[in-house]
Amino acid sequence: MKKIISFLLSICMILSLTLTSCAAEETQTENNTTIILKIGSPTMTVNGNDMPIDEQGTVPVIVNGRTLLPVRAVVEQTGGTVDWNGETQEVTLIYGEDEIKLTIGSTEALLNGEKKTLDVAPTVTNGRTMLPIRFIAESFKFKVEWNESERSVTITNTKTAVENPAKQLEEMKEPTSKSIVVYFSATGNTKALAEKIAEESGSDVFEIVPEEPYTSADLNYNSDCRANDEQNDANARPAISSTLENLEDYDVIFIGYPIWWGTMPKIINTFLATYDLSDKTIMPFCTSGGSGISTSVSAIKNACPNADVKTGFRGSSGTTSTQIRTWLTDNNFSNAIIRK
Repeated sequence: MKKIISFLLSICMILSLTLTSCAAEETQTENNTTIILKIGSPTMTVNGNDMPIDEQGTVPVIVNGRTLLPVRAVVEQTGGTVDWNGETQEVTLIYGEDEIKLTIGSTEALLNGEKKTLDVAPTVTNGRTMLPIRFIAESFKFKVEWNESERSVTITNTKTAVENPAKQLEEMKEPTSKSIVVYFSATGNTKALAEKIAEESGSDVFEIVPEEPYTSADLNYNSDCRANDEQNDANARPAISSTLENLEDYDVIFIGYPIWWGTMPKIINTFLATYDLSDKTIMPFCTSGGSGISTSVSAIKNACPNADVKTGFRGSSGTTSTQIRTWLTDNNFSNAIIRK
């Protein structure tokens, strides 16, 4: 009888180890991002799900034997960030510790400050920046495969540093600091993103509510509207109806907003002027139809010179948990500041 029991226990242990190994393997692979794009198609496949590359229906093209596409979609789907500087015509791509800078019409690129030469220069098509995807993907250590018969590109994010950001966050010790998501949302898009960030970071939430709510007429940017007047007035400071009483309790302040005229709305300036954010860590994020976040991050740094302003994040209502977690870990938010 003892031999039988011993045999059964051995079987159970073997099965347990096998199942644990399989589960670990699934955890390792399910956080990878695989993106498939086809030349001439406005749709890309992300982890088996079809979605438009962008709202304009832009499609990948081949120029001088190199595949160009609106790279924002690819980089953001893999957890990176993209910033556009209209004045210098420069694109900045950040993924983990790697940074790429490219300029429209120039074959010279900077990879972590080192000059690189491109086979084809970035260009603009239908208002979208078209960039050489293979150079970018390989610089970020993604796997790139070309299928000649299907004229498709498969990009796989296998970078270990951001392979499983959720696991990195879960393994952190008991937090010692508190964080809060402060946001202004005129149409609801930024609110949706703010709620996701609050959930992933374990933060409290405070909404910046204007004393005079914005109407649809106020946001009619093609006319002489309130939003136009405020953004064109350097001294405009729209009043906020509510007060954040216990700001001193928080070490990390997430600040979210839509992009208006390439930067943050003036009501964010009101918030920054109202509260002393010295010695705070500020994590800016935004929603935008096309503009990047870099200009507004610079404005926050100027307004809060004694704060530690981190790399900004541009998202949308479709932003995934993995993208948010990657941004958090890339900015060292995981270092004992996520609240349970």
